[in-house]
Amino acid sequence: MTGQDIQPTLQFLWLEVADLARAAEFYGDVLGLPIVETTDAFIVADLVSTQLYLALGQPRPASMYLALAVPDIDLLYQRMLEAGLKVHSPQDEGWARYIEYQDPDGYRLLLLTPRSD
Repeated sequence: MTGQDIQPTLQFLWLEVADLARAAEFYGDVLGLPIVETTDAFIVADLVSTQLYLALGQPRPASMYLALAVPDIDLLYQRMLEAGLKVHSPQDEGWARYIEYQDPDGYRLLLLTPRSD
């Protein structure tokens, strides 16, 4: 069996958070991810090709860096400002316009709109 025989796909991401309601507000309301399931232990946000589980537990953000692509980073930036978040304006590096941000539990996020040439 070669590497070409196996094509793994990402089934889901699991992040432990200190407060489910706060996580649902940030990821659902601010970032606009559809929340597709809610329980007492976790919520599930849809990421089109996978799912993001936000589970009640002890956050461990030190080694996590999550990059999320959005259609319009400037629209997301305005939504974040309207939500009262302290966020720097999007940066343009040529390959994408992006915002680096830490979620309420300290997870590092790269929110970006890829360049569309």
